Amino acid sequence: MDAVEIFRDVYSEIPPQTCLMFMQVCQEEGCSIKDLQERFEMSQASASRNARLLSERVHSGRQGLGLVELRIDEQDYRIKRAFLTEKGREVRDRLSAVV
Repeated sequence: MDAVEIFRDVYSEIPPQTCLMFMQVCQEEGCSIKDLQERFEMSQASASRNARLLSERVHSGRQGLGLVELRIDEQDYRIKRAFLTEKGREVRDRLSAVV
């Protein structure tokens, strides 16, 4: 099984940008959504949309993937930081085995 199959197993239609964001959170847990936006040269809307897809809820009525937890920074309430959930750590471990 390769990395693409692991992501497709989580969500068959996962966008490539979302995969990249998840892999960056695996390497730099606690990074801000703004950092991810700048690293991958995304618009703010695209970065937020991808982060929400990785989290528990995309928007009201639609579940996310539950791979990351978005937390408000304790020092600056405008900043959201991404941390792996248990499910996210499991996917990270599966990816580590094939990469």
